[in-house]
Amino acid sequence: MLELREPDRADFVDLNRTRLRVWGWGDPDAPPVVCAHGGWDHGRMWDAFAPRVAALGYQVVAFDQRGHGDSGRLPSGTSWLTWNLDLALLARHVGAPVGLIGHSMGGGQVLSVAAAFPELVSWVVNIDGLGPPPEMMRVVDHAAHAAQWLSDAERIWWEPQRDYESIADMAERRKAINTRLPYEWCEHLARHGSVPAPSGRRVWKSDQIMRLGSPQPFDEAHLLAQYAQIECPVLVLTGAEPDQWSFLAPADRSRRLRAIVRHEHHVVDGAGHYVHIEQPDAALDHLRSFLARGVDG
Repeated sequence: MLELREPDRADFVDLNRTRLRVWGWGDPDAPPVVCAHGGWDHGRMWDAFAPRVAALGYQVVAFDQRGHGDSGRLPSGTSWLTWNLDLALLARHVGAPVGLIGHSMGGGQVLSVAAAFPELVSWVVNIDGLGPPPEMMRVVDHAAHAAQWLSDAERIWWEPQRDYESIADMAERRKAINTRLPYEWCEHLARHGSVPAPSGRRVWKSDQIMRLGSPQPFDEAHLLAQYAQIECPVLVLTGAEPDQWSFLAPADRSRRLRAIVRHEHHVVDGAGHYVHIEQPDAALDHLRSFLARGVDG
């Protein structure tokens, strides 16, 4: 039976010309930590880990990224820079400098924000979010890529959103994609990440335009240059088990880690992509040790 602690606070914050749903745990006067979820998820995926971080003496804020959950929609396609600015402004709003914890896509974002806005960030925890393999970022013909993006955009904008009979059906769909994610978690994410459709069935809250991807691809050279700019200490956690969205080859992962000057990396046994959900005790132990070494000061 999945036992989760409801957020202590729930609110909306208007930032960067959108409205972000924010969730909070712990003493609101304690040092702030902001948690960034991955693509197609939402802020309630931190319902287990955030309270445990708050118990270490922090105010923990999780939020629904733009285009996810209850937050505002994406303007047109995914926008990495817009997401990063949302996170940076939220960090400033809650009281920078902050600790940042990010998973998957959110893990990439916390590294981007730490590189671009060092004054806003005191430390970073990256959970399996070092970016896709180099071959997935490589574009040979940029004109052809742009033409395909426009073609996909027209199709996605007009396609009806897929609906489901029930939350259980949505959870089963999620479980089929994330096979290592416990079913109870799939159900939790479906319950808080969906709404009734006019048909009486249910649809995901995530903006369908997320399927479009970015019109402006980037390559590994950009990532490495960005990582080299990070000044604060960074804890990187990856799972030992193969899993969906854990695509980096060891050599690629090592090359990216070397670019982060002040980093430590731990491979967590018995975990795949969702390290903090599959092995929360191990993830918290690594975080506690990381913080004990004085990264806040």
